[in-house]
Amino acid sequence: MKKDKKSLIIGLIIGVLMALFYTQFFASRYDVKKDGLAIIKIDKWTGQSWSLVNNNWKKLTDTDQSWEEIDKTLSEAMKIPFAQVDSESALQKLRETNSILKDIPDEELLERIKLVYSKMVLVNMYLGEFLKNNGQTPLSPSQEAVNTKK
Repeated sequence: MKKDKKSLIIGLIIGVLMALFYTQFFASRYDVKKDGLAIIKIDKWTGQSWSLVNNNWKKLTDTDQSWEEIDKTLSEAMKIPFAQVDSESALQKLRETNSILKDIPDEELLERIKLVYSKMVLVNMYLGEFLKNNGQTPLSPSQEAVNTKK
C-alpha cells in the first residue's frame, strides 16, 4: 500500500511539473491580431489587451460608454457643423477619381481621412497660434493667393 501511495504522489508531482513546463514554454499565452491599422496583443489567460503605439505596448482599457451620444454632445457644444453625406457614394466617387484608393477597405479609408483631416486642422491651428505669439497674423489660403499675385 505504501508503494502505491508513493507512486501516486510521484506521478502527481511529475504530471503537475510537466503541465507547468508545457504551459510555460509551449502553450501560446498571447494572441497578436492586426485590426485595420492597429496591432493588438491579447493575453489569453487574463483577457488583458494592449495596442502597439510607437513600438511600445499600451494597455487598452475597457469602456462601456455610449460614444455616439458623447460625440453628438461634443459636436453641439463646439458648434461643429454636421453634413448629411452618404459615405458609401462619397467613398465610391473618391475611389473613381483616385485609383490608388481602390484596394483600401472602407473602414481603413475612413480612418485615414479622419487622421489626415485632423492632422491638417491641428497643424494649422498650432502654426496660427505660433504666428500670433510672434506678432504676425496668420493668412488664410485665399489671402495667401492674393499676396502672391501682387
